[in-house]
Amino acid sequence: MTMKKTVTGTLWLFTGLFLAAMFLPRLVPQGLFGDGLLYASMARNLAEGKGSMWAPWFSSGYWLEFASGAPYFENPPLMLWLQAGFFHLFGDHWWVEKLYSLLLFVLNAWLIVRVWEVPLRGTVFQKRFGWIPLLFWYFTMPAIWGNPNNLMDNNLLCFCLLALWIALEAMFSEKSRNLGFVWAGAVVFLGLMTKGPVGLYPAAAPFLLVLAQKATSQPARYSPGTGLWRSCLIGFTALALFVIMLLLIPESQHYFEQYWQRRLGVVLSGVREDAEMTGWARLHIFRILVKEQAGLIGLFLLLYFFYRRSRMDTAFRRERMLALFFLFMGFAATLPIMLSARQNGIYVIPGMPMFALAAGFFYLPFINKLLLDPTEAQIHFFGRLRVWLIAGVFVLAAYTAFLFGKPGRDNGILHDLPYLQRIIPAGSTVAVCEGLMYNQQAHTYLQRFHHLELSPNIDSCRFALASPRCDISSHEDWESHGFIRADSAEFPGKAYILYERTDK
Repeated sequence: MTMKKTVTGTLWLFTGLFLAAMFLPRLVPQGLFGDGLLYASMARNLAEGKGSMWAPWFSSGYWLEFASGAPYFENPPLMLWLQAGFFHLFGDHWWVEKLYSLLLFVLNAWLIVRVWEVPLRGTVFQKRFGWIPLLFWYFTMPAIWGNPNNLMDNNLLCFCLLALWIALEAMFSEKSRNLGFVWAGAVVFLGLMTKGPVGLYPAAAPFLLVLAQKATSQPARYSPGTGLWRSCLIGFTALALFVIMLLLIPESQHYFEQYWQRRLGVVLSGVREDAEMTGWARLHIFRILVKEQAGLIGLFLLLYFFYRRSRMDTAFRRERMLALFFLFMGFAATLPIMLSARQNGIYVIPGMPMFALAAGFFYLPFINKLLLDPTEAQIHFFGRLRVWLIAGVFVLAAYTAFLFGKPGRDNGILHDLPYLQRIIPAGSTVAVCEGLMYNQQAHTYLQRFHHLELSPNIDSCRFALASPRCDISSHEDWESHGFIRADSAEFPGKAYILYERTDK
């Protein structure tokens, strides 16, 4: 093995181990963020025949008064269809949505490298430095906490990266360009069907590449007008497929009418209760970008300090142009969120790899210079590091196996679930106090792992659940209706207090 291959292989191994160490211990324990459990519940219900493709079903109870899970119209349904296939194939196990998240993680990492390599094809950089954008990607917080949590945004990122890869292949190729942009538009349509309009940003790639070339005085492969036409071709293809679907499938038209009326339209206008940002407050997205990329920004500034000290010349302008292009793409993925009166760190997940790619291309010449001719001491260091990394792989594998299936969050709920599964028949409607009726984790855990539906109505329910934080009046009301608190030996609850009515 040559010296360069020794260094390159070790850096790939380091990056792979780093990503795995950040991802797997968060993935394999039981427990998920509420949104991930919501999507898994609906996908499982769909696989079992409850609800339909155009009317996904969560539960007749929901934690938001102005929304509903019966049926669910809060997001487009494509991810639910795909994940339902996983439940149909593997059955109803707690790890099915975890396996789906693992698949998306692997696909997204692979696609990031593919996107990185297209502009570098035919150069000395092509195969050696694909680890750079992966490493930089995991210096963004949404990658760390978002990837293991079964979020729709991870699925959207997969389609966005795939569309961008196809578009880049067409932009840097001499053959079948227009056909490539049509295929990219078809994949953008899949993004629209996953999370709505935010999935459109890959369509901007041809036009933004021309802007980046003009801004860095690089020879443009085509004119701004051609770039705009090709961007429009991607967008028009996606929208045309969407319109055709609406015309051919009446159920889809009803679904997206509800999606607009209940979610997208009211969030853009700011009239929904959970979407109250107006005026300058919509610039909050910039604060989110800085907060969620604090690690990447810190790494960028640290590298810039060494870069300036190295007195590198201004060669490799093409890589600077690519850095600017991906920076534009990152802003294209995130700044349109300013139109929304509801903003969250989850929504920037599809743009994070763009900023990682931008930072990677900016520092590619610098990193290449550092590793171009490694000394014997450096080769020795990387050789020893490889040994430690291989040992780290085995340690991580053992640690991951140890964590598999253990509670990773919401320990009290996960402690109570086996007792609830034994006492309450699956699929029951359970009365709950007001505090639990507006608690997302209560709804999603109990539906996902026991098909329970929560209701404030005690009259038709045999069982009732409270939490220690519920108002004392709830307990008194239930007792007056014939509910008896479960014995602590039968139900040693940590998160919940169980009541049962014996006359039911």
